[in-house]
Amino acid sequence: MRAFLFCACALLVSAAPARADQTDPRLDALFEELRSGDALSAEETVGRILEIWADSQSDTVDILYMRALESLDAGRFELAEALLDHVVGLAPSFAQGYALRGAVRLSLEEQAGAVADFSRALELEPRQFEVRIALAEILLGNGEKRDAYEMFQKALEWNPHDEHARRRARSLRRELEGQEI
Repeated sequence: MRAFLFCACALLVSAAPARADQTDPRLDALFEELRSGDALSAEETVGRILEIWADSQSDTVDILYMRALESLDAGRFELAEALLDHVVGLAPSFAQGYALRGAVRLSLEEQAGAVADFSRALELEPRQFEVRIALAEILLGNGEKRDAYEMFQKALEWNPHDEHARRRARSLRRELEGQEI
């Protein structure tokens, strides 16, 4: 689980700001490309999606967000969380702020706060496949295999190329085989 949390944080922080947000019309085309494209271009497409998601449309929020990323990279989780508190306070419609704060809270072992942030991120951007994977891992860690399987499946609807989600869903499907899913 610890290794997954590190990977989840890495995915959520890998994007540099671009000039859009989760409402950017380019996202529809990128998701279509991701869902119908090949695995070779999937990584590039995911990167472009993450770049769009990482822009809050506010210079102030972007600076705070980047400082939170730097703090997270330096292992200063409490500072990253405090900065992200300001990010979501200033930009309550910025889904990536909640997604990153959720990842930070997972690192701080604040599961309830992480789930609340991830849920808010999904309300704002239902296509947030990394958030769905993180929630699936939390569900799995809590022994909720059916719900975890369903969450992995929802993540794969948006990014069918995510190997981690595919492996986990396949494993859970085998475990749950013969049981009502």
